[in-house]
Parts: sequence; C-alpha cells; structure tokens
Amino acid sequence: MFLFDFFLSEEKRIERQIRVLTDRDSQPEDREAAAKWLADNKSRVAILGMLQRFEMTLEHQMKDTTEKDALYSRLVNLGAELVVEPTQAWLKQGRQFAMPLRLLGELAGERAAVDAAYGLLRHEHEKDDFKPDKKKGLLVWLAERKNIPEAVDEAAVFLTDFDEGVRYAAVEVCIAQGTERAGEVLVAVVGNEKEESGRLKARVAEAFAQKGWKAPESVAPFLHGGYRWKDGRIWGP
Repeated sequence: MFLFDFFLSEEKRIERQIRVLTDRDSQPEDREAAAKWLADNKSRVAILGMLQRFEMTLEHQMKDTTEKDALYSRLVNLGAELVVEPTQAWLKQGRQFAMPLRLLGELAGERAAVDAAYGLLRHEHEKDDFKPDKKKGLLVWLAERKNIPEAVDEAAVFLTDFDEGVRYAAVEVCIAQGTERAGEVLVAVVGNEKEESGRLKARVAEAFAQKGWKAPESVAPFLHGGYRWKDGRIWGP
C-alpha cells in the first residue's frame, strides 16, 4: 500500500491498484502486488479490475503469459460465487475473450462458457461493423468443441459474412459437430455460385465426402478440385 492510501476512499484505493496492474510500465513485482491486493479485496469492482489485465499484452511474451496465468489462478481460487458474474459482465465489454471464457468454463462449467460465446457472437453479428477478428476468434474457439448440435445454427448466420476467414471458421464449427443438420446447412455453401472462396468450397466438399452427407444434384455444377456428385452424395477426388 502506498503511503497516502490510508487517506483514500476504498473506491480510490481499488482504482489505484487497477492502474498499477494494467500499466505496462509498472514493475512486474508491483503488478503482482496489485493483483494480490485486488484478490484480497474480493469486491466485484476489484475482480473486474483483475479481468482488465487480460486486455493488456506485454512485449515480453513469456513474462506476459506468466503474469496472466498467475492472475488466472488467483481468480480461480476466489471461487465461482465471487468470480462468475463479474466474468460474464466483463465478456460483454472486453476485447479479449479466451482467458475469461476459460475461467468461466472452469468455474461454472463448459456449458456456461459456450452459452457466453453464443451471446458474444450474436452481439458481433448485430454490430455488423466490418471488424471480423472477434467473430473469427469466437468461431475458432467454438469449432474446438464437439457434441453441441445447436452450435450449427449459431454459426450458420456467419456463412455469408463479408470476411472469408469468418465464413471458413463458421464452416469449421458446423463440420466439428458432424450432424445431419450441419450437412443441411452447408449445402447452401457448396452450391453457392456467389461464394468466391475455392478453399472454402473445397473444405465443405471434403466434409460431405468424408461424412457421407446427402447433397442435391443442384450442387454438381459448382464442385471443383476433383470432387463430383453422384447418387445423392459428393465424392472425393
């Protein structure tokens, strides 16, 4: 604690510690002390301040990872009762979501993390601000998870996104689930004459060939790369 902190209100003391924790120019030991102070405080505002550290990246990657891992452990140790609600609130405003989603998954279960990701994706879709990075990152995160059939419909709205990377990530979400519904949704991609991405259409065709999904004959003219339609299916090269 700084010498004059005694004369500050609780709110001001928390603000001071958050500034230290999220200042790249602070000494590592000072950021560590600030993280400990905020964890000991245990208030909602202090926890939100701790979550802010995930938004900042140090030039020294190993040091940055070490600090974030230590902070993550402190948050886990505080427990679900204190941390889950602030984490859910922070996800709605923060730019970086990987560590908060991981935290939410550990404290509240994977289902809570997936539902939070859905909420973030819907918000990004509504914004439609031509900034694809967060959408793509969330979809990549979701594609790493299987056996969540509703993920197909959550991802489907991004299959016509302006950004090819977002569309590709949405395709991967659908393929990861491997359901018949995924095949029904992806037919619109492989048979879309307006889809300009050859690698994306080839990836979808590959999935149809591997999984044996049914496809209408109408997709036949749009197949390339050696893929062909026959007897209601897409066959590989």
